[in-house]
Amino acid sequence: MQNISKSQHQHIMLMLILLVAVGQMTQTIYIPALAGMALDLNVREGAVQGVMAAYLLTYGVSQLIYGPLSDRIGRRPVILVGMLIYIAATLLALFSRQLPVLVTASALQGIGTGVAGVMCRTMPRDLYEGSELRHANSVLNMGILVSPLLAPLIGGILETLWNWRACYAFLLALCLVVTWNIWRKMPETRPQHSAPPKLLASYRQLLGSMSFNCYLLMLMGGLAGIAVFESSSGVLLGAVLGLPSVVVSILFILPIPAAFFGAWVAGRPNKSFSAMMWQSVSSCLLAGLLMWIPAWFGIMNVWTLLVPAALFFFGAGMLFPLATSGAMEPFPILAGTAGALVGGLQNIASGTLAWFSAMLPQNSQNSSGLLMTAMGLLIVCCWLTLAQRARRHHQPI
Repeated sequence: MQNISKSQHQHIMLMLILLVAVGQMTQTIYIPALAGMALDLNVREGAVQGVMAAYLLTYGVSQLIYGPLSDRIGRRPVILVGMLIYIAATLLALFSRQLPVLVTASALQGIGTGVAGVMCRTMPRDLYEGSELRHANSVLNMGILVSPLLAPLIGGILETLWNWRACYAFLLALCLVVTWNIWRKMPETRPQHSAPPKLLASYRQLLGSMSFNCYLLMLMGGLAGIAVFESSSGVLLGAVLGLPSVVVSILFILPIPAAFFGAWVAGRPNKSFSAMMWQSVSSCLLAGLLMWIPAWFGIMNVWTLLVPAALFFFGAGMLFPLATSGAMEPFPILAGTAGALVGGLQNIASGTLAWFSAMLPQNSQNSSGLLMTAMGLLIVCCWLTLAQRARRHHQPI
């Protein structure tokens, strides 16, 4: 690693938060404007969900390239390349007139900001280890969660004052500012004397670890469950319940503080890793069931949507820093490649599930509840596998 003083660590973490904020806001800023986008592009409202799904898929796939590349040439060059791709894609989205063009632009945006998904996992591992790494991931996740709080509210205001294209103009301006600051002030953090193995050997080493695979599947399930709610909530709240876009934007962000609180709990040093993981995985499974059960009786209102969502967000908020630390810490030399797998497959899974959700009926919360329950079961099963393995070998997790 380059000679980076402790005083610079906080500045690097802040720049990472801003970098990821661009990607996070791109995913959610237009949620309140979905109805207006569908009307302007002359398509059904459910079809516009493909914009988010395309973004998530390429956001995930691109990370599989950025991560190993950053292990070889450094973190800073790949960040700048990704941001240039994003700027060009956002210009295309801003002036698009047809849904396929907008979906293509969204996919290109995902390719650009995929670098943020890798670096927010890789660079903390460059700087920290042990309990410091868990705390850093917790702080980073709390900072990252601020942007989803602001994005839908900003999007609702922009759509009300102008139209949905103003959301992309805002994203363009934000990315230009962030890219300029990274170019001027972001130092290189890649270990100077690391010699990572070739790409296939790196992936083989990581995917050959059972614990890495379990943590990876848990992270995939957590983000996929959130993506299902995010991709369907705009339609359910706006089109089905008939709420105006500003109200939808406010309701959309209400579960997010629960994720912020979950990330804060995960960073507390006085609780054991195992106890916090049990709390996290049980919250995700219970939330999925609470989202699904009302649909069995034909019930759907603001509370049946938001209460389970808040509980799932809390569990996932704990899960992300805990499972990310568990997956990343054993592989300091392969931090970029490990971050690529964690971030890439996590987002590929969430994009795939969001796309699948868009093809299901969106006239009730049945499909959302079913998919979120499935993700909760996946998370619990993976954690049980890790816990039982540790118990058999009489080792702490």
